[in-house]
Amino acid sequence: MRFLPALLLATAAATTACATNGEEDVEMPDFESFSDGKEDTAYIGSRAAEMNAVFTGKVRVMVAGKTPTELAALADAIKANPTSWDHRDITGQVTEQIKYARNALKTEKLNLNLEGGSPTFSAVTVISGGLELSYEVTVESLVKFKELEAQGLKPADLVGKVVEPRLPLVPAGLLERVSNKCSTDPDEPAAAVPVADLGAHNLFYYFDASRAGCTLGASDLVTAKYEIRSSLDAPTAYPEYDQLVADKKVTMGIIFGQIEHGELQSNDWGFISFNDMTASFRRKGFKVTSQLAGGKGHKMSKTYTGGLKVEIEMWNPKSFADTVDRDLSNQTFRDVMKRNEVIYYNGHAFYGSLTVLDEKTAYPDSTYQIIFMDACWSYAYYTKQIFRNKATAADPTGYALTDVVNNTEPGITGSETTAVVLYDQLFTGAAKAHARQSTRLYSWNQIGKYMNEHAERRAAARGSDHPDPEIYGISGARTNTYGRL
Repeated sequence: MRFLPALLLATAAATTACATNGEEDVEMPDFESFSDGKEDTAYIGSRAAEMNAVFTGKVRVMVAGKTPTELAALADAIKANPTSWDHRDITGQVTEQIKYARNALKTEKLNLNLEGGSPTFSAVTVISGGLELSYEVTVESLVKFKELEAQGLKPADLVGKVVEPRLPLVPAGLLERVSNKCSTDPDEPAAAVPVADLGAHNLFYYFDASRAGCTLGASDLVTAKYEIRSSLDAPTAYPEYDQLVADKKVTMGIIFGQIEHGELQSNDWGFISFNDMTASFRRKGFKVTSQLAGGKGHKMSKTYTGGLKVEIEMWNPKSFADTVDRDLSNQTFRDVMKRNEVIYYNGHAFYGSLTVLDEKTAYPDSTYQIIFMDACWSYAYYTKQIFRNKATAADPTGYALTDVVNNTEPGITGSETTAVVLYDQLFTGAAKAHARQSTRLYSWNQIGKYMNEHAERRAAARGSDHPDPEIYGISGARTNTYGRL
């Protein structure tokens, strides 16, 4: 099966994971009895460890219309200021090349974050018609605990591990050069990937230089090196509750995308999930307060004991359907992002090509946000993209004002019910902080652990169809200050 959507097109078995009958989809223990308050020294997520690695490679970038003298000047400028925005079209090819290592690392049970950091260049050399850049960049990957346990390993045992993927030397324009000849579907490896399913944005997902008939020769490929340097342990960390409740309320924006492509149907899974989440919030005491124009959704609110008010705007797929002009849907997305502290997106991952998230102006200034991209492999696609655009001169990492909830697996229909588990505990913790009560149990460690337990139980309820649960984690929280002051 090709995991294009964030929520897989549901089979009859998968629908058992949806709470559409007014009841909870799975039975969960009470959160406060589930949480033990102990420190968790692993990646905040309880099902995976985050590994820190160094990726070393060489990439060629063709630069049209430049003389050798101009190319030499450009090479000097990049070496002098490799992070300059003026050179992003050239230096950005490092990230584009690294994406093609995804499948080689997946074979080693490593889930690569596809948004590389800031590379350093050991050499920038002029070649005929362009530049050749030798680089080193720090990257992160997740490894599942269950896969470590199957090998009798701990995260620390992977330190020093080396993987050497074969990558396209010139990633730009690769699709035009090779079409589908170097592509393998990870779910149907014997079958050729249809040309119509490929684009410049997703070719890396299917890339297979060893496939019979691949037209890339030795001179078209380069061997990179991925070496794990450390396992990133995490202390107990909390949402920045003090910032979240500073104005005595929490605002949240929810976006449901269209799942089944084509003409938007009333039974699209985006509508099903929208209705399901509405029902789940109603069961938690939220009430619909108004309707959005054009039947595009509604607003809900709840006032918690102690006086904290939570206001939610929920958008159904009508504003994000395939037939809606992209500029209009992007503007709606921007507006929702701009005016809310908590963001939940449920829809296609589009192989990491949701361009709105790469616009600094789409985020509010000086506002702490919790952003959950509930999509396939959102850890790999969107985590660093969000941090990069939330960064400021005072906070170059983007961590101070952002926590990103993410998933390193395919998303399965019904994931919105796990999202409600997250938000129920997040808002309860915020209400306790507002009322100056103890939030000891409402750490990201415990909330993430509870989410993953819910995902495990949803997977068990599905039976044999899609038996693997999502693996949720929270990035950007390791340095949070709430609870440490």
